[in-house]
Amino acid sequence: MTAHISKNPQSAFRAWFRMPLFKVVEIADRFVMEGWLRLSHHCCTLEKLQIKAELLIMGSLAMISGTLLNFRQLKTVTNLSGTDHSKFFLTFVENMASISDEYVHMPQTPKDVSSTMKRYEEVGLPGAIGSIDVVHVKWSNCPAGNFNRSKGKESYPSLAFECVTDLDRRILGVFGPQFGSQNDKHIVKLDPNVRALSEGRFSEVEWQYYAEDGSIKTETGVYLICDNGYICWPTLICPYMRSQMSNRLEDYFSTNLESVRKDVECVFGILKSRWSCLDRGFKYRKMQTCQQIFWTCAVLHNMMLSEMVREGKPSRLQCGEHLARDGMWLEGPSESSSAPATHK
Repeated sequence: MTAHISKNPQSAFRAWFRMPLFKVVEIADRFVMEGWLRLSHHCCTLEKLQIKAELLIMGSLAMISGTLLNFRQLKTVTNLSGTDHSKFFLTFVENMASISDEYVHMPQTPKDVSSTMKRYEEVGLPGAIGSIDVVHVKWSNCPAGNFNRSKGKESYPSLAFECVTDLDRRILGVFGPQFGSQNDKHIVKLDPNVRALSEGRFSEVEWQYYAEDGSIKTETGVYLICDNGYICWPTLICPYMRSQMSNRLEDYFSTNLESVRKDVECVFGILKSRWSCLDRGFKYRKMQTCQQIFWTCAVLHNMMLSEMVREGKPSRLQCGEHLARDGMWLEGPSESSSAPATHK
């Protein structure tokens, strides 16, 4: 019954752990299979080990999602000590971060590259493969020696993570952490995800666009869309500055790019609302542990993308697409649409 109820996004189970029970079981199976959680004197059978793994993982998810504020509160609901939960939490984020390459990666096959680029071509940005921006996460337990280096534009110390996302809210790459005092122009110079666009297989990808005279031209090499805080590289396309605009085409291009680029901002909002530990700040002093927590949240985010689609209903995140009945269509958008053929 719990497995069925947990599939409902409005259920209490999802409010606690942010994912259905079958996803928790999949993660527990992975921990047992990989040997990240082993048999012990108090847990001497595989059946008990499986139950303990699920309880420990749900405890870690409750802490990442911000449902509980400390590990001692978990003892009353799991019958496991707060010490066991706090020790396993470090094991959980370490191992989840170790498998990040399976979930957080740039498009691998030519088909995936073409599919991702097609989504941007539909919104008027041919050649784009993703959006890039930096998110700052508060470092609540920042060591005194790193306090000044970590305090940037915010009034508190923070750690900066540079993320690459696509229009479907999937995280394609994460780089960091960097001290919060570093700006975007400095961080992007060190990001291997950006370097791969100009040196790797993405530099050979061809795409076409319409020139001003209406002819079709071919360009080689993909790019990421960003804001004006980045360096003007061929792999980083930002809007025109208002002082540089000379015609309406440049104004339209900048307005459209700024609108599409909000997808990466939406991902940051989803991450911080779903995994509240990022919104409240890191409680650990070691930068490596903070890095593993952010990577864990990115992995869990991509794992849960399939659960964000509501069956039989339009997506909550329309990504700029018109609804069937929003009055924007002169004719039905597709044969499967339930909208009338014409609107008067």
